Amino acid sequence: MLTPEYQSVVDSWLAKADSDLASAKILIEGDEPHYDTGCYHCQQSAEKSLKGWLTSRQLEFRKTHDLGELLAQCMTQDPRFQVLQEAAQFLTPFATQFRYPGDIFEPPPEASREALFYACSIVEFVRSVL
Repeated sequence: MLTPEYQSVVDSWLAKADSDLASAKILIEGDEPHYDTGCYHCQQSAEKSLKGWLTSRQLEFRKTHDLGELLAQCMTQDPRFQVLQEAAQFLTPFATQFRYPGDIFEPPPEASREALFYACSIVEFVRSVL
């Protein structure tokens, strides 16, 4: 059982994940889409969900945006996380890919909708196994 302090940190990770996911939905599905920042928030929601789950197991993790690395750490504790490998691989590049000048300005709408689908899948999965 988690101490109240640990539970508070887990809840904070998940609240941030939910906030990023809500932002992603607005940015991708809204009347004036901003796919670049929407996809960034998709990646962030997945990252924060995985970090929340690792925190719930009182496991330390490296500061990283690599969802594959975080997922691998989750899989060492619970092999069910394996179903998220495709989602993690797809979302990881969105942490940095569209954030700076000189990069491709914006992902296409189809990729943005796929990012949102994968982000929702990861957030929902993490909540289901908590």
